[in-house]
Amino acid sequence: MGRRACFWAMDAVKGSPVKKELEILENLNSQVQDDDFENRTDVKKLLEHAVSTTDFYSHFDATDLSSFPLITKATLKENYEQFLSSSFDKDSLFRMTTSGSTGTPFTCLQDYRKKKATYAEVLYYNGMIGYSIGKKIIYLRSVVEECSKTPIQQFMQNIYLVDCNDLSDEGIERMLTRIASLTKREPAMMMGYASTLDAFRDYFTRNDNRLAKQAHIYGVISGSEMLFDDTRKAIEQAFSCTCLSRYANEENGFLGQDLYRPNEFVIDNAHYVYEIVDFDSDKPSPKGQVGRIVVTDLRNYAMPMIRYDTGDVGRLENRTFRDKHYTALVDFGGRKVDVIYDCNGQKISPHAITNLMWKFTGINQYQLIQKDKGSYLLKINVPDSFSFNEELEHDLMHVLGIGANLQVERVDEIPVLSSRKRKYIVNECN
Repeated sequence: MGRRACFWAMDAVKGSPVKKELEILENLNSQVQDDDFENRTDVKKLLEHAVSTTDFYSHFDATDLSSFPLITKATLKENYEQFLSSSFDKDSLFRMTTSGSTGTPFTCLQDYRKKKATYAEVLYYNGMIGYSIGKKIIYLRSVVEECSKTPIQQFMQNIYLVDCNDLSDEGIERMLTRIASLTKREPAMMMGYASTLDAFRDYFTRNDNRLAKQAHIYGVISGSEMLFDDTRKAIEQAFSCTCLSRYANEENGFLGQDLYRPNEFVIDNAHYVYEIVDFDSDKPSPKGQVGRIVVTDLRNYAMPMIRYDTGDVGRLENRTFRDKHYTALVDFGGRKVDVIYDCNGQKISPHAITNLMWKFTGINQYQLIQKDKGSYLLKINVPDSFSFNEELEHDLMHVLGIGANLQVERVDEIPVLSSRKRKYIVNECN
């Protein structure tokens, strides 16, 4: 039995949870977000559940979404146990870990239905670029223990991981050669960080796209940071396919994807409620103005995330494209990750830094600044009990280069930019 038939057969045995969520996505995402979302049945059910089964939400009005406070990743970390629903056995839940905008790890617990809803999101959004179950996927990512899939998972899902830590010309050439080899007999969809695709763009500018033309890629999806127009154009020309940008996070899931216009993200109206909130208060931003993006996850009952401030900024706009009516996140902006270089002048993937910091859970916030060639400053916001240990220094020196001059400075806070995001990697070197 093929992967596709096997997947849907297993889904049917379990009551077709993925198929049902996929149908909901296809129905609701063809509509604009209703301003009267508080009267949606799924919103009412979530609020009633959160009020009756969690300590954190127990004192709020289940009939009024606006009465619930905005929460952040910091709120969740500081009140972790209070967000967990008493309706679930903690040991049966799924763990999703993210480094987040400050680069520090956070683990969100999800229940079975939420996990299946996320599978449906994968199929729905990947389907926009031609993917279906069983087709090959190539992930360009920083491969570390915390995020690597097991060989069995990779085989079952027909997934291949290509390490993108080395963004030098030689490193990119190795990646392109590997991609061509993986797609020699079967075409694939490719997914990668926007910063990795930026490095590909720069490589194609300095060299040519001969190696890319040897690969058989039918679509590319970018994530994590803003996909710039020149990067999108360079990728589409090099691989002769469509390149889309995705807005997603680990703690929630797929929040949107551009399809009709670059960087206008068609929202997931089925699984989330979206609000745009003023920068300096928790009040709704005037219609049409840019503000903080706040989402309510309608599927995760194990750890309800109601009015969650994503840390991103943008505005909601109802759009029409060829008789299709939808709501999109536009003027989307957020954290801009600078590019830094190791002691030898080779470009470092920002995710190589992010991923090595995952295990140092005592760090609340950090910012790595390249001051000059081979000279770096690490600012850390940590409790008084935290001590800078040899393991952290060893890991950083492995990425920056053995001859790196690394200084460490304790700070009370990493300041935010005008976009309300923190930059965790900064290049001050000319």
